Amino acid sequence: MTDENMRPAPPPQPEQSPQRFFSALFDVRFTSYITPKIITVLYVLGMIAIVVAYLSYVVLAFNANAALGFVTLLIIGPLFALLALIWLRVTLEFYLALVRLSGDFRTWREEWRQRSGA
Repeated sequence: MTDENMRPAPPPQPEQSPQRFFSALFDVRFTSYITPKIITVLYVLGMIAIVVAYLSYVVLAFNANAALGFVTLLIIGPLFALLALIWLRVTLEFYLALVRLSGDFRTWREEWRQRSGA
């Protein structure tokens, strides 16, 4: 048996149509997930929010004191922006991993049911 024969087949990817997105959004039984569909949008919006917050703090720091403004612009601001971006990325990856794991469990459960004859 080769290494390729041992790998499980990837799950089928659902269609990304707007109709499917809205049907998933209003699915009150939560049989489908919208997280994989919107994760990119959330990440981009989060990055924009981090940049806006960074620029706002720089302006506020310059209004308070020029030296504080330069320190915020060059050291404090980029450090906090980087940490916020790391936190955002890890958080979104965590939620996406949970959703993907849930889908894997569904697939495995169906395979186990078919193997057991239930």
